[in-house]
Amino acid sequence: MIDLTELDINLLKSLQKDGKKSYTQLAEDFNTTVATVSNRVQRLMDKDVLKIVGVVNPIKTGNPFVCIFNMKVSIPKYEEVIAKLHAIQDVRYIAATVGKFNLVVEVVTSSNTELYRIIREEFNNIEGIEQYESLSLLEVHKQSYEFGAGVK
Repeated sequence: MIDLTELDINLLKSLQKDGKKSYTQLAEDFNTTVATVSNRVQRLMDKDVLKIVGVVNPIKTGNPFVCIFNMKVSIPKYEEVIAKLHAIQDVRYIAATVGKFNLVVEVVTSSNTELYRIIREEFNNIEGIEQYESLSLLEVHKQSYEFGAGVK
């Protein structure tokens, strides 16, 4: 975890609402200089606290098959499984979890056929995946990236 200043927290909150907001506007909003904003934002990106990207709804943009896989992975093979999943182009998200499953994986594809291929040819050939269940997303009702920025 990184220590966040009040300015860091304010910048994170503001950029979560509008990632296109200019450094000039941010500097005005928080009574500081453009150079300070630029340095702080760069530091947050360098520390993997912040990533500024355009978020696309895959269902509305030609990749309508979004599937979540809850996986039970063998602990001795855990890192190896993650590395192999990471190498699959259509895998968009991998996270550790607790409970019945210890990994969650999101796959986004352009067709049901491609999703089936990934299951058959990719997942089923990764040693260490003991079990999985899948959930197919049909429609996105809410997609928010305002996670807050920590408490000081």
